[in-house]
Amino acid sequence: MTTSDTGHEDTRLADLLGRIERCAAEAEQAPAPLTGRLADLQVWWSSVGGGSALVPTRVTASSAEEDDSLSALLAGAAEVDRVVDSGATLVIPQVPERDHLTALTVIALLTRREANRVVDQPEGMSDAQWMDRCASVRDRSAHAAAHLGDHLALLDALDATDVASTAGMLLGAAARRTPCLIVGTGEWAAALVADRMSHVARTWWRPASTSPDPGQQVAAERIGLEPLLPLDLTDDIGLGADAVIALLRLTESTGR
Repeated sequence: MTTSDTGHEDTRLADLLGRIERCAAEAEQAPAPLTGRLADLQVWWSSVGGGSALVPTRVTASSAEEDDSLSALLAGAAEVDRVVDSGATLVIPQVPERDHLTALTVIALLTRREANRVVDQPEGMSDAQWMDRCASVRDRSAHAAAHLGDHLALLDALDATDVASTAGMLLGAAARRTPCLIVGTGEWAAALVADRMSHVARTWWRPASTSPDPGQQVAAERIGLEPLLPLDLTDDIGLGADAVIALLRLTESTGR
């Protein structure tokens, strides 16, 4: 990449973050028939949806052709621009590849947690397997820790362009005033990166569900995002998002 190309991409990134800073969501009240979690969902959607019809879209940005994290991030933002221009009003970003160890390393570094505080041990995983995963996250963290002051350099050191492209989707959606649902470990790693780049952007994001996964929990706590549904899902396929979308459609029909 030439110096001119780098300068152009830096300008595009600065413009993206500036647009997010100018966005603000305004809360509304739920229709009278709705109470409990349905009312909470309707209030959230009213505050971020701006009166738009619900048009959910899953977006997976490919970073395969990008050489570095900045290019991947901007490609993710551009992909969200395309789906919003096509009518999407709710975006569910998804990482192109499931690389849990890299995502957990990003989470451990950006939340300043030890590896054993972010690595899950699901049923069927032996203690030895869990310890091997903890050791891998610990070693990767030590390798990349020198780049903590530069989030894109950190992702480059971890070869995490997939996380960068997903962070770009989250930032791009915020710049377009379009809400996002966060599901999965890779998406939470991306959310931590995007939040470090623009704290205002989090206004447009919500976790689809609570999760027992410690990595997802510490990421949500660090950003300060409350989940929309108490489903306790370890969710990399978006079941929580599907549930939120189904209930939002129910609140739409109730509010008519």
